[in-house]
Amino acid sequence: MLVGLIGTGAVVETAYLPAVSRFSSAEVQCYGFDPDPARQPEGMTRCGSLAALLALPLDIVFITTPSLLHLPVLEAVLKSKAAQIVVEKPVAATLEQLTTLGAWLNDPAIASRVLALDHWMVRTDAARFINSIDEIERIEGFLLEPSGFNEAGEPVALNFATGDADTRRLRHPDGVIVDIGTHVLAMMRETVHQLGGNDNLAIELVHASDRLGNAIRPGDFTTAEGDAVLRGTMSDIPFTLTLNKYAGPAGGQKGMKIYLHDGRIVNVDRRGADEVAEMLNASGSRRLKVSGPLYDRCLGEVVLGAQRMFVSRPEEIPALTRRRITEVKALLEIQQRLRGQH
Repeated sequence: MLVGLIGTGAVVETAYLPAVSRFSSAEVQCYGFDPDPARQPEGMTRCGSLAALLALPLDIVFITTPSLLHLPVLEAVLKSKAAQIVVEKPVAATLEQLTTLGAWLNDPAIASRVLALDHWMVRTDAARFINSIDEIERIEGFLLEPSGFNEAGEPVALNFATGDADTRRLRHPDGVIVDIGTHVLAMMRETVHQLGGNDNLAIELVHASDRLGNAIRPGDFTTAEGDAVLRGTMSDIPFTLTLNKYAGPAGGQKGMKIYLHDGRIVNVDRRGADEVAEMLNASGSRRLKVSGPLYDRCLGEVVLGAQRMFVSRPEEIPALTRRRITEVKALLEIQQRLRGQH
């Protein structure tokens, strides 16, 4: 299998390529292109141009560029012979881009080629404890990232792979609403979808502030949100979504709680490198653990393994991509209401 990677920054170096090396056979060969010649991660053959990469007989192409470039790169890839195209989250970065993408995907020939990927969408183990969607009363989603402090005592983000202080200066639109809100929405909605729910989604903003706890003001198109609380309904089920990139040393909670009408709670969280789903009730609990890094599971189950979607369930790809588009659109609309039209 020949794999093409367009954009070979941190997510490719710290997540994609290590995952491929752990589960794939020697038959998988990775080729990549990035306009920054310094980006030459191990485990990949670098191509000198995008045209040179797309001239290869690639079995699958990953678009792993910065989010604002996803759509223009996708346009170039669609002109190539690549039949299987995976776009990292968010599938597009502006409402205008989403409108353009939606028009392209009205063509069934294009829709069958494009898979919008969020690696949290495989986190659906909670569905194993629930017999029917009618059992669900409400859902609480959360992503509380651990953080450190700089010399001034201010909170600083930590690199998700290394745990070191993240030296990047995060700016809008890379705040928590779109950047990590997409993860939790994908997890919750794919769980609801497995249980037979519909695709209805409505979200409103409860609270948002920056890294230092200051409110985001209308007209501020620069400052990234550091934390936010959202609420709404999905498939007519009430939910809340708590996001915080600066949760301090006690952070690290990444999952959801599903409250059932009979009082039971299904809790899903990442604990170290493992996924843990638990059914909690008055008489005790049942636990399911899935070991291993999440990217290993996502790439193996969804896009590169023997039962990958393009092979085993190609008819589901257009609807799955539409669900990711719906989530991103809802979050971008919240950004517009928070900051003003931009």
